[in-house]
Amino acid sequence: MLPYINENETKITLYKRQLNKDSSRVGIVLLIYFVATFAITFVTILPVMLATLFSSDINSGNLDMSFMEDTTFLMLESGLVSLLTFFGVTIIYSIIVKADFGKIFPINKIGAKVTTLLCSFGLAVALTANYVSQLVIELFGAFGINANIDTDYPWDSALDVILFYVSVAILPALVEEFAFRGIILGSLRKYSDGLAVLVSGIVFGLMHGNFTQIPFATVVGLILGYIVVKTNSLLPSIIIHFLNNFLSVTMTLLSSSAALPDYLVDIINIGLTLIVAILGIVSFTILSKKHKGFFKLKQGDEIITFKEKVKIVFKSPTIIAFAVFSLLEAILMLSIEV
Repeated sequence: MLPYINENETKITLYKRQLNKDSSRVGIVLLIYFVATFAITFVTILPVMLATLFSSDINSGNLDMSFMEDTTFLMLESGLVSLLTFFGVTIIYSIIVKADFGKIFPINKIGAKVTTLLCSFGLAVALTANYVSQLVIELFGAFGINANIDTDYPWDSALDVILFYVSVAILPALVEEFAFRGIILGSLRKYSDGLAVLVSGIVFGLMHGNFTQIPFATVVGLILGYIVVKTNSLLPSIIIHFLNNFLSVTMTLLSSSAALPDYLVDIINIGLTLIVAILGIVSFTILSKKHKGFFKLKQGDEIITFKEKVKIVFKSPTIIAFAVFSLLEAILMLSIEV
């Protein structure tokens, strides 16, 4: 007699196995991003260090590391690391797994009006996320721990300013969306949009590797992922990412400018915050009324529950390893206030 085969159980087993396989792949990509960031940073710094070493007085025992405070060098290095890591690795991985570029990196036409509404709403959420980060910083501060990241660079020339915008506002908006809302989110959408949004948002936050940015980037990653699955387009997320970083860079430059008094910078900051908040509320209202169901994710397959899917993903050894390394990096970035 042939053994009894439960077709439903077989289907569930195969489904879980495939989800586990795809989760492991996502974790591997994340680990490669993590390692590549450090490796490429080291490779870009090493030649400069060697050149400095050979041009210095070796007998003095002092190695001139002043180039690490040079804004031009730091911005060029940051841009190169970002480009090679999140764009280069993503393209290579996509080719290796023979990814469907149309599905993984969707650019659907959604119209200028909807795009404007989405960008206003997304930017307002990003603004709110900044307060979440500030809350975390203050929480650490209550225990005498400094979680702030020093970004006080000297802006000595127009080139420094241009490179600052390119490396912080333009490149990340393109390559990070390509990586996290492209390959990471796209790899999990077949299981459910909710799962893809949740995972891509959390790992996007962790990838930033410091407690100042992790809360902010996680919230932003979630809303950007949500917008991508609702529109089936990376374009709005790229624009929101760019606008957020552009405003951040602009306020940083204004704050460090000796030409403007602090009170005027504060007024500009408050004014921009109010404008973005009002536009975000208006956009949310219009999207809710004119685009019914926009704030509801469609149900994925019901082969296993959403909770089971989340467990499988976050129990993946490669994703656990990525999370551990990211949190360790964030812990090492902390400093004790004396």
